Amino acid sequence: MKKTMVLYPGLAVSHFLPMMQLADELLGRGYAVAVALIDPAAHQQGAFTANHDCVVSSKKPAIRFHVLPRPRVERLRRPPPATTTDRGDFSLLGYLDLVKRHNRCLHGFLASMPLRDVHALVVDSLSVDALDVAQGLGVPGYVFHPGNAGAFAIFLQLSLIRREGRPSFRELGDTPLELPGLPSMPASHLWDELLEDPESEVYSAIMALGRKNSQYCSGILVNTFESLEPRVASALRGSRGPDIYRVHMSEYH
Repeated sequence: MKKTMVLYPGLAVSHFLPMMQLADELLGRGYAVAVALIDPAAHQQGAFTANHDCVVSSKKPAIRFHVLPRPRVERLRRPPPATTTDRGDFSLLGYLDLVKRHNRCLHGFLASMPLRDVHALVVDSLSVDALDVAQGLGVPGYVFHPGNAGAFAIFLQLSLIRREGRPSFRELGDTPLELPGLPSMPASHLWDELLEDPESEVYSAIMALGRKNSQYCSGILVNTFESLEPRVASALRGSRGPDIYRVHMSEYH
């Protein structure tokens, strides 16, 4: 019997489609693939729903798609996230809240499968709270980062810089950040969430994401290849933490 890879994609088009490409690669390597999905109707975003429906209709029956039931408590603590764009009115805290509320549903789906046949759970880089589900069931948990290695290296290393007691990124202003394998970059060029007050909830949340990505998984899959980003690939190999796997995703059709 084939080993099954269970994929748990993100809710933005730019996160969902690359993981569906990963599904194709896994099928080609002889794995069975199951995809757990948060119901697109739960957040009512047209672009994501359209892409989701198109992919699901084109992949059956090669891939098993399972829409998770909605959590029993329907009212979210925060507004649901926007998923039509990567920025805009996207609410990171709302997104994390939505994903975390589905952990019990994901647990039920995994537990319904013969766990001896589940090779691994692969979660989106913004869905790392789901790694708790994998750990509880004794299933190896991996993180898939749909961006390039440079963006991932920044994300991974910032929490380490902050722990060293340096000033906040907002306080650094245009001071260059020196990160292994990367060209220097002004701190002011970081994501908006990282330029918030260090005591803010959104700042704490994104720093926690960086730590969880580096500490709570069996390995990390990054969308790149060695010759494209040799310096950063070498730096990531030399870093402490989980193994890094480079999985180049060509343009999705």
